[in-house]
Amino acid sequence: MTQLREKSHVVLWLLLFFFILSMAVGGLVGGANIMDLVFSGKNIRLNAGKIDGKNITHSRFLQQRENQLNRMRRQGQAIDNRAYQNAGDFAWNAIIERELKDKKIKQLGLEVSLDEIYDFLLITPPPAFQTALTDAGFFLNEDGKFDSGSYVQAVENGNLPVELNPLLVSWENYLRTWLADRKLQTLYNNLGSVNDEDVKRDFIKKNVNCTLDYLYFTLSGIPDSIIEVNDSQISEKYNADKEDSYSVNERRTLEYVVFQIPKPVTSDDSLMVSAVEDSVMQLTLDFSADAEDYSFAEALARHEITSVDTIDVHETFEANSGIPFQMGVLRPAIRFAFDSSIGSLSDPITANNGIAVFHLLGEKESGYKPLTDVKESIRRSLLRENKKDYATNKLKSISGSDSWETLASSDSLLQFSSGETSTLGGSFTGIGKSNQLTGTLLAMDVGDTSGVLETFNAVLLLRMTSRDEFNDSLYQENYTSIRDQLLNTERTRGFTSWLTEAKKTIDQEDYRSEVY
Repeated sequence: MTQLREKSHVVLWLLLFFFILSMAVGGLVGGANIMDLVFSGKNIRLNAGKIDGKNITHSRFLQQRENQLNRMRRQGQAIDNRAYQNAGDFAWNAIIERELKDKKIKQLGLEVSLDEIYDFLLITPPPAFQTALTDAGFFLNEDGKFDSGSYVQAVENGNLPVELNPLLVSWENYLRTWLADRKLQTLYNNLGSVNDEDVKRDFIKKNVNCTLDYLYFTLSGIPDSIIEVNDSQISEKYNADKEDSYSVNERRTLEYVVFQIPKPVTSDDSLMVSAVEDSVMQLTLDFSADAEDYSFAEALARHEITSVDTIDVHETFEANSGIPFQMGVLRPAIRFAFDSSIGSLSDPITANNGIAVFHLLGEKESGYKPLTDVKESIRRSLLRENKKDYATNKLKSISGSDSWETLASSDSLLQFSSGETSTLGGSFTGIGKSNQLTGTLLAMDVGDTSGVLETFNAVLLLRMTSRDEFNDSLYQENYTSIRDQLLNTERTRGFTSWLTEAKKTIDQEDYRSEVY
């Protein structure tokens, strides 16, 4: 005992060491790794993610998701797995926007005071607030409608019934956020402005006609056979883009079988849907029992099943997580794959096309899609780019010639159009339109020839043969309506534009795919 007491501090340090080691290697209960908590603060047991350094708890995320699900229910939407995923994405985006708006409201000093809430409820009580008051039996006129006079008098005299206190507190909390959001939105929207040059440019694009001759190649008209795309180009493009375009996450390999539920054909079949579903579920349970008792392969043989598919799935939400789209969104299958040990068998999982049972075969490390898998898509992309280069080089070599019609007649791929008329901002036959085309036409005078231009489907040279004179009287006549329209557009998208750009720059860590 004396020796034990003398060495007790050594024992305690050893116990502490192994305790910390076990947490670092195995992780904490619920998936929170001690090293993550120490060095990055990541705790997926408690949090759904992190936005701008602030932890977003699961309870906050789930509450926001439930709010969206309730909206979907009120709209009559079916609440299936895809609805849950869509609601979750909406909830995460709503939380990001809430964090951005709260931060900006605080920065700009737009917080709402009690006096503002008081004035709002006094002067412009919302219809929903009026209904809540009348439903509670207060401020009703002889017709059973809201009596604004008695309401205003009660507010101004401080005689609101105490029974309304819970309602008032609820509306105070709601309006504190809603009014602040409205001030922020109004501020950003009112930042929109339009000058006279904007108005004039819009008028010219829509009201000034021009006539063009143009020499052009269409990309679809250039045969693939004359455009070279070699393996070296493909490999170079793959290596340049693989980090952004071809990376793959850690995956799990599953084999699975689907027990299909026959769709009702007759009215009698419709009455038997529940019974049919129950029978298919029982068949699935029998299969699962055999797979547990023997093996997945043995169960397949016993039930004479030959249609078995194998897939690689990942935790992220992109591309349906690797689950075939006809099966629908199956996050339970993803959680089974990543939360179970190799060789595990899933419970029956209801899919869009039946009831599925999954068998976890193995895991694959993160990496990149093999070049062989993406080679054809890279080739098509390079083929389009090389066609543009081919057309551009051809047109540059003949840009000094005036005999465009003759050139087109001697080259089966080259096309010539003459006397085509449209507005400066409009579309032209054969070549369509583009911002580059419109910008060039705005700057050109009659007789000018452009450099090589691109639209979505063509590469071209053009010559302006005529252009309408600027009609100042028509411009003055339409000035106010054009200016108002442009200003309204600017003022309806100012806040949205700010919010969209802010979401691109905010730091966010999304853990949802590791939990749900």
